[in-house]
Amino acid sequence: MQCNGIIVRRQSDEKYRGIDSCDSKGENWYFYDDPEFSHFFDENIELTYYDIPQGSCVAACTDMDYIKKYIRKSQEMGIQYRLILCETDIPQPRFDPTDLEKTFLGYDYAYTGGDYYSAVYNEVPYVFRQFRLNENELFETEQEIRDYLTEREKYVSTHPPLTLEVGDFTVYKLWELNLSD
Repeated sequence: MQCNGIIVRRQSDEKYRGIDSCDSKGENWYFYDDPEFSHFFDENIELTYYDIPQGSCVAACTDMDYIKKYIRKSQEMGIQYRLILCETDIPQPRFDPTDLEKTFLGYDYAYTGGDYYSAVYNEVPYVFRQFRLNENELFETEQEIRDYLTEREKYVSTHPPLTLEVGDFTVYKLWELNLSD
């Protein structure tokens, strides 16, 4: 896995600490339509819907100046936020997290951008109850998520089409960053 970059996420009270971006769990990139942030976001982060083929880019930021600007604006507006560092097998973007203080969260299986729909969050508690998630409602080890993916493939092959969400999923190794402006 390689480090792809940072995702800014609105803080929430939910136990789930992964990448899914439904508003109730904490919205990712909540300034996406703010003119101060939208152009950079469209041109440098949300590339998964534009010129780059799906599955070859994660909607994560590698520009620390942009992240710090996001932090400042969030603080000015009283928005509590989280910074999620993500690693995947996707080649773009590439980010060097040297000297960043981070805490391991776990493994998620989600879309590479947009709403970052998480199969782990939306399926494990309801369909794959045999799996145990960690305190962040993520898989603790790479082996555990691989076992889940094997079971998910079996389920998809034995149930009607579209019983489970299909799409541009990838495995994420997630870290919480402690970064102040």
